Amino acid sequence: MIAYLPEIYPDELVYSWFCRYYIHTGCITNTMAFQELLYNRCNNPSKEFIGHLNTVTAELIQRLFAIDDLIINHTMYPQYARFIPLQQKKKALYHIGYDFCDVHHLFAILPRTQSDSRLKYCPLCVQEDRKKHGEAYWHRKHQIRNMSICTKHKCLLVNSDITAKSEQSFTLNPAEITVNLQEPEYENNTLKVAFSEYMVAVFDAPINFESNIPISAVLYNAMKKTKYMKQSGKSRYTKRFVDDMQIFYKNIGIGSVASMSQVQRVLLQDRFDFSVVCQIAFFLNMGVDDLTVPTLTNEQIEQEQNSHYMKGRETIDWAVYDNETAPILEQIAYDIYTGIASETGRPERVSEKIIYRELGLPGHRLDNLPKCKTILAKYSESYQENWARRIIWAYNKLKSECSGKPFYWSDIRRISGVKKHNLEFVLPYISKHTDKKTAKAILKICQI
Repeated sequence: MIAYLPEIYPDELVYSWFCRYYIHTGCITNTMAFQELLYNRCNNPSKEFIGHLNTVTAELIQRLFAIDDLIINHTMYPQYARFIPLQQKKKALYHIGYDFCDVHHLFAILPRTQSDSRLKYCPLCVQEDRKKHGEAYWHRKHQIRNMSICTKHKCLLVNSDITAKSEQSFTLNPAEITVNLQEPEYENNTLKVAFSEYMVAVFDAPINFESNIPISAVLYNAMKKTKYMKQSGKSRYTKRFVDDMQIFYKNIGIGSVASMSQVQRVLLQDRFDFSVVCQIAFFLNMGVDDLTVPTLTNEQIEQEQNSHYMKGRETIDWAVYDNETAPILEQIAYDIYTGIASETGRPERVSEKIIYRELGLPGHRLDNLPKCKTILAKYSESYQENWARRIIWAYNKLKSECSGKPFYWSDIRRISGVKKHNLEFVLPYISKHTDKKTAKAILKICQI
């Protein structure tokens, strides 16, 4: 039975706290520590949140500090809850602390990119933590998505060997015995440092549990009087905005630059991704307070809502809406078709259902948008043709990564997701999408 919890350090993840409990109390195995902390041993804790604690642990923690404070100050809650609607924000806070459930039911938690797949640490923070506390620990702000710099020391964060995912075979990996101390590398790009500092400031800002101003309205009003919005305020030049923003962030070298569909969904209040919102706001030169404690009038909020052709309009200028939506749809379809929109890079099939979802369109809306329909038709393909493109992509990826070493059909199947009994339907499309030499090599490895 748990009788002691070590001191929790500033900006420490609860996961890190439990890792140190595991070491300090002398538990022989992870299972023993889980039995002392959790409701039952089948309930894995979470690396970003808390997990399902047993009654004794929950009561001990509540004697030390309020659960809400623990969630806000020692989990990744500020990253996922910062921009979601007020009631959803309150509901998430309650469920994380008092009514255990899968956090994917509370937030839109997107798949991780390669740069965010591991727990990260700062070599200089490790030295300072050991000097001040006698041990290293996992810092929250180092784990923010798209964060590659320790803003305190201006040096690059290092990826550890510990996955950031709360995987099924869960283990407690204390930073003190996991990190490999190395010489720090400093970031010289001042804009990249400034963007990282901006994300940290937004992350650390007090969370407003009173205001319910939509983030879409906040960004809309920041975009007014820029070249990305018509003077009437009735429509935005979204493609121009995203193109310029992507060039800006690619030049400063951040890990994951927001795509057209990601930006569009934030502007339509369909998604609330922390990194995407910060990219938009920083590019628009918004102050941290302007983003986290906005002061908009009801009239300003209504103006943003009325600016969407799809929302609350009795009549729609279909020609204008088609012209504005077509370049956005083109970019979304291209990203899906080529694999840019996928975390793995795998090309996917562009379906009407996916386009409706990504654009947030009501059913049958494309019937009124001829330019959009033409673009959708351009990317249209059968499942069999998409399977062929997946196999070609998988072959080229493995050929590049294996550096001359042999690989097999099982490897292609694993990353392409295409089953062998479907190969006979794929065969006619292989040569259509690649050169003869590659097609021949693929057919040979697939034993066709």
